[in-house]
Amino acid sequence: MLQAIIFDMDGVIVDTEYLEFSLQKQFIEDLKEHNRPITLEQQSEVVGKCLKEIPVIVQKLSESSLPIEEIRSRYYAFFQNLFSTVDFRAIFRADIQQIIRFAKQNNIKLAVASSSAKSHIDNILTVCGIKDEFDFIVSGEQFEYSKPDPTIYRYTCEKLGVKPENAVAIEDSYYGMKSAKTAGLTVVGYEEKRMLIDQSLADYMGKDMVEILGILQKIREI
Repeated sequence: MLQAIIFDMDGVIVDTEYLEFSLQKQFIEDLKEHNRPITLEQQSEVVGKCLKEIPVIVQKLSESSLPIEEIRSRYYAFFQNLFSTVDFRAIFRADIQQIIRFAKQNNIKLAVASSSAKSHIDNILTVCGIKDEFDFIVSGEQFEYSKPDPTIYRYTCEKLGVKPENAVAIEDSYYGMKSAKTAGLTVVGYEEKRMLIDQSLADYMGKDMVEILGILQKIREI
């Protein structure tokens, strides 16, 4: 029985994951202390990670001798500058509103479980005009360990009052899918081919929100 749909945000509700990813390479290059190229596969390690974990990966890829605190400070400034100028409406997957209507019509609860900071989540959902549509919104920063740890999904299901086996997670990253699968949810993957992401953990795959809606309708009938 389908009782809850839980969305990741970056890369699913809005196309922010690729936007950040496309600009991270230069940030890493500016810190790099070796002459080897950063491959697409290596850079893809950051996809789906929470903000506090990305600087650790940046330090590893760049082999920078800077203290992690300095790298973290610089990355946070880069992140804030990047997203202070983004037109989120322009990269909003507006067809999600069809899924929202489907959920409301069938008494299916809605939530967002994202590794991003709560302020970042709230801002994007507000700008896109859908924040009030969700029954629960949770950030990975609220936990000691974010995705791929399953705690965020277990906690979200508990707050929604549904069993994980009756909930579906819509995810794009390997870490997000692993988090949801380990927690016991069915996973619908939002197809992403511009970055090297392992999406093999998904139970179903959809290329856009319309296709994902069709998958959700079929799951509900099972």
